[in-house]
Amino acid sequence: AEELAADIFRLNDQTSDVAVTNALCGVSGELIDWLVGLGVPLEHMATYRYPGMSRSWLHSPPSRSGAPMIEALTKRAERHPAIALYTNTQVIGLLSAAGGVSGAKVLQTDGTELTIHAEAVILAASGFGANQVAVARYIPGMASAAYYGAPYATGDAIEWGQAVGGQLDYMGCYQAHSSIASPELMLVTTYLINHGAFQVNQQGHRFGNETETYAAHALSVQKQPGGIAIEVFDERILRQTISEYPRFSECLQAGIVHSADTIEGLAAIFGVDEVALAATTEKYNRSLDAGVDEFGRRHVGVALEAPYYGIRVTSALIQTLGGLRVDGHGRVLRADGTAGHGLYAGGGTAAGLAGNRSESYLAGTGLLAAFGLGLLAGRHAASN
Repeated sequence: AEELAADIFRLNDQTSDVAVTNALCGVSGELIDWLVGLGVPLEHMATYRYPGMSRSWLHSPPSRSGAPMIEALTKRAERHPAIALYTNTQVIGLLSAAGGVSGAKVLQTDGTELTIHAEAVILAASGFGANQVAVARYIPGMASAAYYGAPYATGDAIEWGQAVGGQLDYMGCYQAHSSIASPELMLVTTYLINHGAFQVNQQGHRFGNETETYAAHALSVQKQPGGIAIEVFDERILRQTISEYPRFSECLQAGIVHSADTIEGLAAIFGVDEVALAATTEKYNRSLDAGVDEFGRRHVGVALEAPYYGIRVTSALIQTLGGLRVDGHGRVLRADGTAGHGLYAGGGTAAGLAGNRSESYLAGTGLLAAFGLGLLAGRHAASN
């Protein structure tokens, strides 16, 4: 736990909340066991180490998709005798009581309005990435970027918590990704880069270290003409990626991965300057022998060989990382630092682990905040 916290603090320059960071790191190992015990299929991604990780921390379903996690948890909730699960039900707002929150008002699809009384309410409705007005207000630098995230992440729960006295923190922080297929908006993944792919702009030139945190490199992609890059790789990289990340096959099936027998032929497919791309590829291959290039990228692997492959990508906003300020139990805090009675927050509704440094988001910590604060808040609410 101490090593994981050290990785997070090193990346975000000690700007995330100390108590919350340590609480989530402290429960992280137990959290994995708990989820597996609930039927969530997880495996350790032992060969994947994201930039900034001192160890390979990540766990994931074998499919590298979140769907099996949601399915397993939904089934468990449906079978639990003490849980009443309301789907297709819109929350209208919170019920306030003296010194805190006493429940919520909800609206069902048939127009029926329900009042749900509760001793504790946990807000877990994600962030505000799908709310263009809020993004323009808090994250103006990403207002024109594509959005690749949950369509209902509109920030409503953050506003409800704020309305009853909850304080906001890190609202300008977010997670972006530098490898989203354009214009299809399909996740390409960083596995291609990890195995040796590189990116060029429409002029055929590389423009940064692709192995930075993908949140940091996303800003570099966003600055390119049209916010577009071409990711270049070969068949060896393609096969390695599919073996470790089966979801990339979706991009192949969609017909958005193109190949050519020559690098000039690949450039022609994407409308990239052929001479420049050939020179860039030759320079990139030479840098593999040196072990590092002019952007500070430290290389692994071997030179790219024909046939060559490419995919058009852009950077995109994935999730917002600011939200309601919470303590190590997930309790929403007021301006004076006290906890609002009965109100908790987790996931994108709560301020996250990147602190105020978007470029320092550590892969997996958004889900650690979601599941971890859920566990911590649930336990504390049940015991009080």
